[in-house]
Amino acid sequence: MSLRWKISLLIVASVIIAVLSCSIVLRQSAARAEDDRMRSTVTEQLTNATTIFSETGVLTLNARIDDPELPTEARRSALKGQSVTIRSEVDGEEIVWAAAPIEVGSHTQVISVRASTKDSQELIGRIDQALLVGMIGSALVVGGVGSIVAGRISRRLTLGAQAARKIAAGDTTTRIADVIDESDQEVWAFATAVDTAVARLTERIDSEQRFTADLAHEMRTPLTGLVNAANLLEEDSRPAELVKDRVVRMQVLVEDLLEVSRLDAGRANPEFTRVDIDQAIRSLLGTMEASGALADHQIDTHLAALNSTLVTDVRRFERIVSNLLVNAIKHGGDPIRLETSTRSIVVTDSGSGYPPDIVNTGPTRFVSAGGGGMGLGLVIAQGQARLLGITLIFSNDPVTGGARTEVIFPEEDAQERTLRQYIEGRSE
Repeated sequence: MSLRWKISLLIVASVIIAVLSCSIVLRQSAARAEDDRMRSTVTEQLTNATTIFSETGVLTLNARIDDPELPTEARRSALKGQSVTIRSEVDGEEIVWAAAPIEVGSHTQVISVRASTKDSQELIGRIDQALLVGMIGSALVVGGVGSIVAGRISRRLTLGAQAARKIAAGDTTTRIADVIDESDQEVWAFATAVDTAVARLTERIDSEQRFTADLAHEMRTPLTGLVNAANLLEEDSRPAELVKDRVVRMQVLVEDLLEVSRLDAGRANPEFTRVDIDQAIRSLLGTMEASGALADHQIDTHLAALNSTLVTDVRRFERIVSNLLVNAIKHGGDPIRLETSTRSIVVTDSGSGYPPDIVNTGPTRFVSAGGGGMGLGLVIAQGQARLLGITLIFSNDPVTGGARTEVIFPEEDAQERTLRQYIEGRSE
């Protein structure tokens, strides 16, 4: 239920409760006043009838002596010398009685007057109807006004949410306060606070991106000379082997940093084509095995994509899967399993699993799953996946306890739309 309707229902409920409470008090007051009026009327009639009867011996004003329908309680009180008024029901009709003792000859008898409450009940009924109509009318009017006011608030919050979604999509030039009227002080203050937080966060992200890019570029130039110098080492010794190994690792790190900076800057332009999923995985595993990237680890494969195809950038797709496999080799444990289907690829190892921060929020640069290294492999895989419309889900396998990463492909219609847009973009 939207905020607008919640506020409207709250206002209507509040009005109904307030009007109902006032109506109950008003009805009780009206009923009490009407009861007092009727008792006073019949008492006055009784007094006049008693006076006339004492002087003339004639019963007037609907008075009766020893009326058999007079309630026993009233008769008993009157015989004790009291003047009483009482309500009772006669033949289904409510009656108000007034009774008093009177001397007839040498005997004390009871003279009484009665009056129907029909008119009084009709009056109370009309009051009830008026209160009901007033309550409904008040609820409708106040509810309508409340709905309009709540609609204005809800509309501003909706505009703010739309601006927030633009910011989440990467448009950090959008400001929520620009779409909120400053007269709405609370909402505007909230929007300003969010804009301030976004500005600070953007500054930190930009600073981190600049640092990554600058670091990679500054390291690349001296690294090139270092690589050339390492290649000149012909000596077959342990120190020479260590130097070459460290240079290769440094080169991989710099290339990863450059890849991260390109993804952060949005300069990556994927080239989409349609590929056979299982065939692409077979080719990737063969390349990795030939290059030594698998480090003599055996990958248990279960290829069940059934000749299904995927619209993707082959190089970036292979980078995603290879980074997941390398991460499993470095930080996981054998056996490592890779499964394909028509909708996803799952990579599972038998190590200690992902730490909670990766499972909950995803990988972060400079923090690796095993507690060592720079953690760029998973960051690059996630960045490439986002670029291709692929979703990565990081979890821990409930059976082996090892890290489990699911690579979920885009929907078929989304793939077709992406390929069509890519072809149209190239033809322009």
